[in-house]
Amino acid sequence: MRKAFCLLLILTSLMLALPCSGSSRERMPVPPSNKRPDASEIERAEKMYYLIRRENRRIAWDNCLARKAFLRAKELVTKGYFDHRDPVTGRNPVYARLHEDCFRDAATFGENLTMGADTPENIHKALMDSPTHRKNIINPSYSRVGVGCYEDICVELFAGF
Repeated sequence: MRKAFCLLLILTSLMLALPCSGSSRERMPVPPSNKRPDASEIERAEKMYYLIRRENRRIAWDNCLARKAFLRAKELVTKGYFDHRDPVTGRNPVYARLHEDCFRDAATFGENLTMGADTPENIHKALMDSPTHRKNIINPSYSRVGVGCYEDICVELFAGF
């Protein structure tokens, strides 16, 4: 009886693993959860980096920060808000992610948000005209930056050690 039960269990498991007749095992395509930036978004982010670098020669590009900046810009667009703080939690979700994923030993982080379909030069000028945004760009304690753009939002993420 025990052997029969084990055999039945094995056969049932095998049948559940096989596709039904006439159907295929193909799944519906799932859109990527983390779309990569397109060529124009990459170009805009690179231009913004070079403008930052002109102001702060100490700062260097960081791929982890750039990836997080892109995801942050995408999050702002898809969730439909434009603020440093999440409207639900009241917190800035980026700092914990940066600490966890990019730099455990970073002493400081900063974030600049921009919205608009203007040129990188005009966006940078507007940031430099804002005292708080300018402070992030020229801050000597920041040694790394990543810039990510998605649609009409660009995010600059800074880290210092």
